[in-house]
Amino acid sequence: MDSKALQEAVELHGQNINGLMENQLALTAQVQVLQAALATVLLKHPDRPALLATFQQYMKICKDSAPQLASRMEALEGGMLALLGQHQA
Repeated sequence: MDSKALQEAVELHGQNINGLMENQLALTAQVQVLQAALATVLLKHPDRPALLATFQQYMKICKDSAPQLASRMEALEGGMLALLGQHQA
């Protein structure tokens, strides 16, 4: 591989990395907005105990189906549980 081809490959990989970083930031922003919207709805919902039970069932399914992500879900799950009225020790 000559130096010109190598330089082009490096530039292409750099552009790909920048695109991935932009996508990650956009997804993070979307998640933050969705979390704020969900928190707003949950805090006003009249039947939070029923939502809590359903949420816990779905979280179990999510963690069982994606065990490699389960540990990363724990903190987010804790925040949602708190919003739903279950305070963890």
